[in-house]
Amino acid sequence: MEIRLDMFAWIPQPEVPNPVYSLPGGTTRWGPGACGPHFGGDNFITPPATAAAYAGTYRAKQSFGFRFGVIGDPPAVTLNTGAQPGTTTVLTAPRAAGGVMCHSTTATILSQAASVTWDQSNAWYEVRLCCQAQDPVPTQSAGGLPLVGSPGSVVASMATPNLEWDLTLRLQRGTTIGLTTRASYAWCSGFSLDISPRVFPTPANFGGTTNLVHGTMKVRRFPSYVLYVTIGGAGGVCIPLFFADASTRNMMEITVAATEALRQLTW
Repeated sequence: MEIRLDMFAWIPQPEVPNPVYSLPGGTTRWGPGACGPHFGGDNFITPPATAAAYAGTYRAKQSFGFRFGVIGDPPAVTLNTGAQPGTTTVLTAPRAAGGVMCHSTTATILSQAASVTWDQSNAWYEVRLCCQAQDPVPTQSAGGLPLVGSPGSVVASMATPNLEWDLTLRLQRGTTIGLTTRASYAWCSGFSLDISPRVFPTPANFGGTTNLVHGTMKVRRFPSYVLYVTIGGAGGVCIPLFFADASTRNMMEITVAATEALRQLTW
């Protein structure tokens, strides 16, 4: 059996404000990242229904895969790309007004992790995928910028919100979840960010009925995220197990993170 996970994060707004553009000094003081009033978003909202069809831009992505013979065998890692950064662009004006790119820089991966273990006591494979990526501001402003309306505070060295995810995915033998695990899921946010069941006409399961996929996903509420899970290798079933859409959220939600239980599907 082969398992693959693909995680993408992107900014769905066409553009977001550039906080350094209007500061005194211009590019002489703040560098080329101050050349335009907007940072370009990735300019799309809904991702495709499969990881193989994903062709949009992204701010960060991560892929991980493993295989095993029969359930309970030690997992063998077959794919581990690490977290891969996308690019941040600075625009001369909003896209709708004909804005063009005047500067581009690569996001910074601040932390990442990927692993899989077999948990004998719970009879499940547990996959962990974690990433924190940051869109940079010009080097000259790395010491912090004054935050308007909040004297004495600083903008951390970022222009658009950090992209953060922390996934715990369990591929369990059997379909009965223990009381302790069920209780831990009950403590999740309760505010569902996952709209994938409403957006994608996905199968109700991964092709089987005797085992269960479940877990938790923690993301910063801005930007958007999608997690694809493929069970069965190249000819298997790929399902967008989690999709959080940030297209209608505002910049006030930058610092807010939410953890929720993933929907449970059989395999």
